[in-house]
Amino acid sequence: MEILIPQKLTNNFQGVVFFTELYHRTKKCYGEEIVLNFEETKVFESNLFSALGCLISVLEKKKNKLRLVGIQESIANLFNTKKLVNGAARKDLWKHLIKCQNFTSSSEEALSEYLEKKIFPERPDISLNQHLKMAIQLCVAEVFRNAFAHSKCREVFIAHYFSVYNKKLFVSIVNKGKTFTDVSSVNHPIAAMEWSVQNGTTSAKRNHKGIGIYTIRQFVMQNQGKIQIMSGSAVWKQVKQRTFSKEYEKAFPGSLITLEFNL
Repeated sequence: MEILIPQKLTNNFQGVVFFTELYHRTKKCYGEEIVLNFEETKVFESNLFSALGCLISVLEKKKNKLRLVGIQESIANLFNTKKLVNGAARKDLWKHLIKCQNFTSSSEEALSEYLEKKIFPERPDISLNQHLKMAIQLCVAEVFRNAFAHSKCREVFIAHYFSVYNKKLFVSIVNKGKTFTDVSSVNHPIAAMEWSVQNGTTSAKRNHKGIGIYTIRQFVMQNQGKIQIMSGSAVWKQVKQRTFSKEYEKAFPGSLITLEFNL
């Protein structure tokens, strides 16, 4: 099977829908060769490697062999092509997708190390004050914590992307676990999503110490940023103070949450 990757994969609705389509096209594959063809791809915002890495990991666990071909010069620096032979790695291809981090436990020590060493090392082109840095870390940690606590997933994939041009940070956290509908008391996907992001709603026990999605929303408004969630068939996003939601015809096998911050 060969899958042609779109010309642009960016942080919009079409971007997350692509990964849903990729999952459904390959979910019945077992012991097959799957070729991901990038010959038309000019733009790939690298925080989306968390979604790609997650789906490739799932496919490799089903004995499929994946190859990446046609990688264009404009995106070649995102891939560790030196470790690829004829488009494939000896083992665990997803591990060779730069800026994709896999967590197999809810250890916040491991998350903190990732944040400090991967997302927040000193960057000459971006100035970040400590209050903003701490707020971003709290938001990412809350989504990470919720993935293990509520979605009951076994793995979480995280990747990020700095846009030096407009001074933005994108962080995408992906898990293949229970969806927002599965863990809420509401059956309709959109209604379940909207219930989950409101103030005072939670599926956690009383001793839960997280800041909650609603607090993340408040910070996103203050920062003039964005949060986008695809969980199952529901897509919800908040851009500054405005919110949008829609339901897609096919379901993503878990949740893909992207946080966008202005630096």
